[in-house]
Amino acid sequence: MPLLTPYSSIFTVITLAICFYLPLVMWTLWQNFSEVEAQWRGQGTVAIFLKKGLDANQLTSLQHDLKERKLIAGVVLVDKDTIKESLNDDPQLNQVIDIIASYELPDQMLLQPHPNATTEQLQELVQNLQLRPDIDYVSFDADWFNQLKTLTQASYYLMQASIVVFLTIVLVFLSHSIGSEVALHKKEISLQKLLGATPGQIRRRFLYGGLYYGLLASIISVVFLKLTLWWLDKPILELSQSFGQTIVLRTPFFSELMLFAFIATAVSWLGARFSASGHIRSL
Repeated sequence: MPLLTPYSSIFTVITLAICFYLPLVMWTLWQNFSEVEAQWRGQGTVAIFLKKGLDANQLTSLQHDLKERKLIAGVVLVDKDTIKESLNDDPQLNQVIDIIASYELPDQMLLQPHPNATTEQLQELVQNLQLRPDIDYVSFDADWFNQLKTLTQASYYLMQASIVVFLTIVLVFLSHSIGSEVALHKKEISLQKLLGATPGQIRRRFLYGGLYYGLLASIISVVFLKLTLWWLDKPILELSQSFGQTIVLRTPFFSELMLFAFIATAVSWLGARFSASGHIRSL
């Protein structure tokens, strides 16, 4: 059916590709943001400064005790030499490393909070840890934790909203396109009904058109996505390096792209089915 009206079909496929492309971009950016957020969380939202003179057994016992707490997803021990190296690597802090070189830096433990942990729970944990005799000081940036969590939730809700909106646009657009196709074949469909064709037999050609539109539109939207990531790769890398990070936008894996193509094709098929059924029934 789409080959009978090639120009109209091309415009339909391109329009559907744009509608699928926008939620695909949002989902891809969300996936990349989730990986960056995991790196930020991995750096440790809660920093524990240990007292001097702790032996290996005491450090192991403290690590084991912290890992058993439900609010903590991971514990990383950072010794004083590693801290000095990180200070030397930081262009903003290496100028003061000579000033503090005469002071012995304490060992640290960086705690990665559980994703479901609240600020109040972590603040209570910090207060309890501060009472331990083997801990000198506990640092917890509640503002940063709240900002990161709020930004994550906002990005997630924005991605969900974009997907719902553009899938609705796809269904509405397909309903209009398939309705136009049904109108063009009105006499043919009426003749098929007189000859005893069932609604399923009449509808089948339009379902094939929905599969055709969805598959081609998903392929074109993936091409658009790759061009977008290629265009944004260098400026985002330069921006992240200015903040001391290295962020490279990740293209979805092949299995993820196949899942996207399946979903896009299924949505187009469902849109064609609902639209064709309604218009054929009204004839």
